[in-house]
Amino acid sequence: MDLLESFKGSNDLQDFKAGTVIFKEDSEGGHMYVVIRGEVSVTLKGKHLATAGAGEIVGEMALISSDIRSATVTAKTDCTLAVIDQSSFEALIRHVPEFSMHVMNVLVERIHNAYIKV
Repeated sequence: MDLLESFKGSNDLQDFKAGTVIFKEDSEGGHMYVVIRGEVSVTLKGKHLATAGAGEIVGEMALISSDIRSATVTAKTDCTLAVIDQSSFEALIRHVPEFSMHVMNVLVERIHNAYIKV
C-alpha cells in the first residue's frame, strides 16, 4: 500500500521543524502519523530504533493497544505528517485490508527491533 499517495492530500497535515519532539514515550497516544515529507527518528529509552521517512507510519502502537506511547518520535528534518485519529484508524482497519497488513508488518518489525536494540 502506498501510504504517501493515499495521505498526501489529507486535510489534517501538521508541520514540524527539525529537532521537535512529536511525542514522547510514556505519554498518552490518541493518534498516529503518516510521514508525508521529511524524516523522523524513533527512540526508546534514548536508543535509536529507526528512522521513518515519507510513506511510513509512527505512533500506531498506542492506537492498537489504547495505551501509552512505547517510544519517542522526533523530527529528524523539517517534516510534514498526516494525522490519523482513533476513529479514522479503526475505519481504515475495517475497510482497507492493505492498510491492516501494512500496520501489522510495521508493528512486527518495530517489536523485533526493540528487542534487538534495547
